[in-house]
Amino acid sequence: MLRYLRGIDLRKQVGSVTIWGLGLTIVLAGFAGLVIDTWRVFAERQDLSGMADSAAIAGATAVDIARLNETGEVALDDAVAIDRALEFVYSQDGWSPEISVQAIPGPDNAFITVILEKDVYFTLLGPLLPGEDPLHITVTSLASPNVVEP
Repeated sequence: MLRYLRGIDLRKQVGSVTIWGLGLTIVLAGFAGLVIDTWRVFAERQDLSGMADSAAIAGATAVDIARLNETGEVALDDAVAIDRALEFVYSQDGWSPEISVQAIPGPDNAFITVILEKDVYFTLLGPLLPGEDPLHITVTSLASPNVVEP
């Protein structure tokens, strides 16, 4: 009588719990991998964004003093602005050779743009997605000197 429960032969169900358990474990591992890898991508993007913002601000402090004294016009010294922005990026703890860095002065030396790029590889989803390209992150930041009228 115990072999039959509501018309189901329990002898035929041996091992089905193991199969369901393994399947559920794989699904949960895939979901956990998706969550963790997504979090890593957002964290990398946030780190790059902060680094690019700060580098652009550092570059925007390179005001061309000679031009300011001669014409009264606030403009950046291109070479100094680029050097300051790049020096800031390279001095950060989060910088690595995997990060591509560009510092580009704007027209009329009015601003500087810093572009950081990095490829992020999947760690937990990597084995589930063999042969997939890494996720490419690009952040752009623009800063100009702050002009305060007396």
